[in-house]
Amino acid sequence: MKKISLIIVCLMCTMLVFGQEKEAKKEKKKQALTTPVLFKDRIVLDFFSTVWMMGAGSEIKQKAINFGFNGAFMFDIPIKKTSPFSFGLGLGVTNHNLYSNVTWGIGENYTTIVTPVPEGISYRKNKITFTNINIPLEFRYRHSSGFKISAGFRIGLMADIHSKYFGAALDGSQDKDLIKNYKIPNRTKIPVEVTFKTGWKFVSVNASYMLTKMFETDKGPLINAVSFGITLCPY
Repeated sequence: MKKISLIIVCLMCTMLVFGQEKEAKKEKKKQALTTPVLFKDRIVLDFFSTVWMMGAGSEIKQKAINFGFNGAFMFDIPIKKTSPFSFGLGLGVTNHNLYSNVTWGIGENYTTIVTPVPEGISYRKNKITFTNINIPLEFRYRHSSGFKISAGFRIGLMADIHSKYFGAALDGSQDKDLIKNYKIPNRTKIPVEVTFKTGWKFVSVNASYMLTKMFETDKGPLINAVSFGITLCPY
């Protein structure tokens, strides 16, 4: 009789322990579903290199690495309080650079033309810079583990375009020359980029594609940007 009672007590204790574990798992799952996901991607810093897409027969020979930067402050707007999905909307500045073998000038009918640097002339820096102020819009997903992914657009206003050359004088003399040219016409006024990011916590990889050309059609070289890089979101 004592053995039977002891067995019954052990079974009841085992059932009680399993029941408590099951209730604890249910409570943990419930908390996971009701706890809001923390979105921290408010300050976005993109560091990237641009691969420039050229028109057929272009004289422009680009360098392998063309460093660029995008910085933005964004508001995060969750679809629901506990949803992992949200929209990101903000204000940013994007800077694209093209390091190449050409100088930039004005041709007939006020078109933008390029002239290859003469052979035998060495230079330390030769680039054109495009800077635009833009409004980034992203559709975001962020898991509680820290994994995140987003896709969207940057729609902006081309605020500045200029070229910089530093090297031997283009006339063939032995002098050093520094040329900054801010009179480059026919830039596209409203650049539009498609963007994509994925990563974990505050580090991501990014990619973007420029839907618009850098210069107006038939008024300048046919070039647009495809970029790949790293994104940091410290806050």
